[in-house]
Amino acid sequence: MGWFDWFRRRPPSDTLADPAAKPPVKPPPLQPESQWQVGCEADLLWMRHPKGDRHQVQLSQLHGIAIETNDSGPWGQDFWWLIYGPDEDLAFAFPEGATGETEVIERLRALPGFRDDAFGDAIRSTDIDTFVVWQRPLG
Repeated sequence: MGWFDWFRRRPPSDTLADPAAKPPVKPPPLQPESQWQVGCEADLLWMRHPKGDRHQVQLSQLHGIAIETNDSGPWGQDFWWLIYGPDEDLAFAFPEGATGETEVIERLRALPGFRDDAFGDAIRSTDIDTFVVWQRPLG
């Protein structure tokens, strides 16, 4: 028996296995955050509260977007999207982890003037703070 014979007898590692053989493990949805549903259809941004109430605003009437953070850490709902509609009134809010959030974030980040720097600061924040990530240009 040679020095490297154990390589031939060793069972194949999972890291070398065919990636198609096992589907990737999807992390479980956040609870209760995933009970909120959000979406964006054409020019309409909407949110459905876990109690069933639906709120919406047309993107053409969107005034601003902010992210509110708090210090409740990983055990609390510490990251909220605030969507402002006409007359600068809060149209609705939803927590990070809401069902459909990924698609909504992609659409919101495509808005001209979206502040990725403020978005990054909000993601990293562990303090009570508010970050304006988009405002309708004046004029």
